[in-house]
Amino acid sequence: MPKLNLTFDTTFFTVHYFTEASDVQKKTREIIRISRLQGNRGVVPTIVLSEFYAQAAKRAGASEAERRFDEILNSGLDVVDLDPRISKRAGIIRHKYQEKIPWGDCLVAATSFETSSEYVLSEDPEFKSIKEIKCRNLSSLNV
Repeated sequence: MPKLNLTFDTTFFTVHYFTEASDVQKKTREIIRISRLQGNRGVVPTIVLSEFYAQAAKRAGASEAERRFDEILNSGLDVVDLDPRISKRAGIIRHKYQEKIPWGDCLVAATSFETSSEYVLSEDPEFKSIKEIKCRNLSSLNV
C-alpha cells in the first residue's frame, strides 16, 4: 500500500463528487481512505472548501453543497486553516509568477509547501508551472 502525504486541490473533490465514471469514483474513494491511515496525510486547505462549496452549489444546489462540505470536514482529512505563514508564502508565489497564478492556486500551493506535502493532487494544469511544489493528477497516481 502506498504512503501518501498530499494536498488536495478543489478539482479532486469536484471529480470525486461529480464524475459518473465508476472506476474514477473507486480511485478517489481509495485515495481518501489511504490518506486517513496512520503515517499518511491528506491536507485540505480551507480555500479548497470555499471553492468546492461554490462549485457544488452551482452544480447540485445549496443543500447538496452543505452535505458534501460537511462530509469533507468530517472525513478525517487534515483541514488546514489559512495562517500568516501560508498567507506570506502565497504572496511570494503570486509575486514570483507575475500574478499569473490565480490566488486560490497560490494558496493551495503555499499550503502544500508549508505542510511539507509531497505533492498537490489536482487536475488543474496550472500547478505544474509552480516550481516550489510537485503536482500529480489522478491518472498519474497508482493506488
